Amino acid sequence: FGSCNNQNLTNPLWNVISERNPAAFVWAGDAIYADINVGYDWTQFPPKAKHQSATPQSLYHNYEKQKSNPSYLDFLSTTNATVLGTIDDHDFGMNNADGTFVFKRESNLAFLEFVEEPKDSLIYKRALKGNGVYGVKVFDFSRSEGSYLLSDEEAGIDSDLFDHQSDGDKDKSSPGGQQSKRVAIFVLDCRSNRTPWSEGIKGWMPNYDGDFLGERQWEWFENSIKRSNAAVNIIVNGLQVHAYRFPNSNSVELWSHFPASRQRLYDAILNDNVKAPIIASGDVHMAQFMRKDCIRKETSGNADSTFRPLIEFTSSGMTHSWATNFASSEKFHKTWRYYPMHIISKSLMTLVHMVFPMPELMVSNGKCDNMNNRCVNGGAENAKDGRQFSLEQNFGEFEFDFEQGVVTMRAIGKDSNAPPMLSATFSFDQLSGKTAMPGSVANNEKITKNLPLLDGNKVDGEYICVNYKDVPSLVHITFASIGISSFLAVLLLGPQFLLVAIFLKKIIGRKQKASK
Repeated sequence: FGSCNNQNLTNPLWNVISERNPAAFVWAGDAIYADINVGYDWTQFPPKAKHQSATPQSLYHNYEKQKSNPSYLDFLSTTNATVLGTIDDHDFGMNNADGTFVFKRESNLAFLEFVEEPKDSLIYKRALKGNGVYGVKVFDFSRSEGSYLLSDEEAGIDSDLFDHQSDGDKDKSSPGGQQSKRVAIFVLDCRSNRTPWSEGIKGWMPNYDGDFLGERQWEWFENSIKRSNAAVNIIVNGLQVHAYRFPNSNSVELWSHFPASRQRLYDAILNDNVKAPIIASGDVHMAQFMRKDCIRKETSGNADSTFRPLIEFTSSGMTHSWATNFASSEKFHKTWRYYPMHIISKSLMTLVHMVFPMPELMVSNGKCDNMNNRCVNGGAENAKDGRQFSLEQNFGEFEFDFEQGVVTMRAIGKDSNAPPMLSATFSFDQLSGKTAMPGSVANNEKITKNLPLLDGNKVDGEYICVNYKDVPSLVHITFASIGISSFLAVLLLGPQFLLVAIFLKKIIGRKQKASK
């Protein structure tokens, strides 16, 4: 899976993806960049990008351009991969988009035609009604290669299949026990029905009334995922769920800005019927492994109660990333502007990961369970140790070993001969909460400290999800934010002050010569 792919820039990863011969490729948002960057609003800090939104005509034009990319065409023609996914803001057609976008129905249909979604599928029918791009695809790896994908009826998960049945019929048609070689991929649309971000000072505060999915999509997801009999369930959307990075929702878009909405997502995913759930996300132009440890609120006071891990894998930056140049516009890649933007981009995000507390970010210590070849917190397969992030261009990969009951997730870059940039392996039982996953410092005592809404936690749900490393310190966050903001100000304004100083020095020098 992958995200943030500009059709106007070099697409360097498709040849590597083709070599991996995947069963499926899932777009996690921003398959194209249909809106146009027209500058920045320098009246606020950090400066906010200004964008011209897309039209239906420009959406179809840009999708056609991506489909005609030679390496993407080669990927489509040389693999049997099913292509599916959902949208984020730039392929939706509006920067930081929400449900007010006037062309949202046209945008949804343009994306589904791009991925060649069958027009008789439930995903397409919902989009045709203007409900958004969301659904579930189930792959059964007990079947022969090329026929892994099940129809909606064969999968028996999508709750819209049973809208016209009685409750008794629904029970009869519910799928049987866990299918040992099935993987369900749920794609959620966090744009078509999202509440707009608050403006002004309210944009710096959590919005407890804010919603990402809309009630229709929520009911569909909650009813569908609890029906899943898959061995692994992957939940894909465009925005990071676990992360808390910056309090201004207009600058950094995260699920933590709508705490009640995020809590509802956690409760749905952690349903007892849902086996081995993993969240996949995009948007941020880098790869990260993140982890929360969750416990039922009603059992959180019990000394012997156990935590259930919830892993999130972010893969973003197929054509541009923080290590190259985070900006998506062509002018920052094909002109002299690339070089200063490259320096700003890489140095800024490297510093962020050095000084900012990210207690949900997984950290490997080089110690793996060699008996079972598992590195649950990263560092597997000679990949990076320490904090599990990469700023390089990347795509994500899930590989399933159904005989051993394990899943390996990898962030892979442009060099097909190099080890993965990030790699971690989990057992299905660990992801399902049946056996413990090492590395956590979460315990019942720490839960009470994490209840303040510092990282967007909502505490009146069924589950309490805490950062697996520790509670973030408000003092640490405050000073890190001040330091990073100061560093960014120096990077952006320093050259301008230098030019002004040089200009003034020349003027003063000329005046001094004239006076002599």
